[in-house]
Amino acid sequence: MKVVCLGGAGAMGSSCVYDLHKTSDFDEIVIADFDEAAARRVINLMDGDKRFSYVRVDASQKDEIANVLKGADYVVDTLPHHYVHNFMDAVREVGISGVSLNMIEDLDKMSYYSAALEKAGKTFLIGNGGCATTCEIAMLGCEEMDEVDDINIYWGMWRPITHGTPGLIDSIHPQYDPRIDERIYWENGKIVRNMPPFALPKEFEFPEPIGKQETYMLTHWEPLTLPLVHIIKQKRTKRVVVRGIWHYSWTRLVRTLLENGIYEAEPVEVNGAKVSPYEVIIKHIKRQSVEQWEDPYRLAERLGFNPQCILSVEITGYKNGIAKRTVYHSQLPYPFFDGKPVACSMDYGSYVGVPCSISLQMLAHGEIPEKGAVTIEMTSGSPKRYLEEFEKRGAKLIKQEFTKA
Repeated sequence: MKVVCLGGAGAMGSSCVYDLHKTSDFDEIVIADFDEAAARRVINLMDGDKRFSYVRVDASQKDEIANVLKGADYVVDTLPHHYVHNFMDAVREVGISGVSLNMIEDLDKMSYYSAALEKAGKTFLIGNGGCATTCEIAMLGCEEMDEVDDINIYWGMWRPITHGTPGLIDSIHPQYDPRIDERIYWENGKIVRNMPPFALPKEFEFPEPIGKQETYMLTHWEPLTLPLVHIIKQKRTKRVVVRGIWHYSWTRLVRTLLENGIYEAEPVEVNGAKVSPYEVIIKHIKRQSVEQWEDPYRLAERLGFNPQCILSVEITGYKNGIAKRTVYHSQLPYPFFDGKPVACSMDYGSYVGVPCSISLQMLAHGEIPEKGAVTIEMTSGSPKRYLEEFEKRGAKLIKQEFTKA
């Protein structure tokens, strides 16, 4: 079997392909990326694994994506989100099964892609990054309740602003953009939209090195998908909220941008050219992140802690008439990539890329029979089975139970 990983040289994609190298039985694994030098660095991590090869692709060109996919059995999409429709158009044209870390928010477009894939007898798991893990944990927790009040999902990303990557920067700063309406939560059958930056603050205690923090709403799609899942509906769940926390250096920057109106500031003229204050600041931070890249393990020694991503889920409800609160924390083992310094944000990338690899392998082994474009939590795949695969990779799922909500 042959699989193509689009964007395989990035932090998310390289995490996926490294896991495929360690755990999969694919015969051929192709890294398709625009950046050949980065892709070659990733391939060099694979201990001479002859299954790996590289092909150049420009994701802005749908026809190039389609050509790369021809002849493959499966595809993994770890491209930036703005390429998702180009990618799905190519998937629809070629007719191929696979996994994408991206979500399609437009329901009409989703139906359009899903119908074509179902007709072709293909399965595509969308929105399958870290959100797959949080949703599967939430489902597991709900199985142990008679009735559920709240599902609170927490993303803890603990990496200083001085040690970001362009992709990580693009993930963080839009979370607090006052111009977008993607901060949502689900309550009593309805999606609540247009929440402001830093909405619904809630204190939550992560394992170290993050510890107790005040978390805030994120622009995540779990509130769109989880309420549709059978077990969530069966337990009469009332509310689904996603919150998160970045390292405090990021929070300081974002609050400064908001307080000074930088997100919405009109362009200013500099040497005869109109420039956006917001774009100038973001481009400067990206430039610094590229120019100051360093071995992430040396970085960890200098910081005095290991940059870490922790995914947590809190479920409150009732069991046998007694109020109950259950908290799960998911942590991948350190060091990442067996200590090989592939990328600066390997901690964050691994939490997205490894789920793509797990879901892809479950799909390839016939464990997910559904056809069309679906999220993994909407399939008949077992949350326990998915999390067992995570555990095989050394991940810890810490469970805490409290009898009072």
